[in-house]
Amino acid sequence: MTLGSERDLVPVITRLSRQSKSIDEAIELFQSVLSGHIGSATLLVDLTGEGMSPAVARSTAAFLDSREFPFRGLYTAPLAVGTRKVGRLVACFGTFGVPGKMLPELTSHVARQLVEVLRRTGRAVAPYNRGEDAERVATEAIHSAPALPHAVPEAA
Repeated sequence: MTLGSERDLVPVITRLSRQSKSIDEAIELFQSVLSGHIGSATLLVDLTGEGMSPAVARSTAAFLDSREFPFRGLYTAPLAVGTRKVGRLVACFGTFGVPGKMLPELTSHVARQLVEVLRRTGRAVAPYNRGEDAERVATEAIHSAPALPHAVPEAA
């Protein structure tokens, strides 16, 4: 995969956010699109007030220790509903190219969209059939976006 343009990904992520029935569904859809366009993406929500939860710390350490991609970046963004902080997005990206400002800006956009899903769903987690449905919805969103090259996720 080639490193894409933030300008191409923002409308797709926004569209997927509006279609998501839960925060879990949104995260899975975002990861699918971002991985297909960037190389690798792992999105984690840390609910720990200070520091980092052990589970998120283990996941990020494993990602950063991997050698699959020459560039591995870790970015965070707060998740707040109104003035109340509800957690933090931890985004791990792996790419073959140097991303410049794109990945921190995408992380911020993803966090804003997750907050919108939280607001709309009342923080309810709806049952979601993972796998084929996530790929289908993400692929449909990609194909309906104008001029979004290299965004179709690879088949597993």
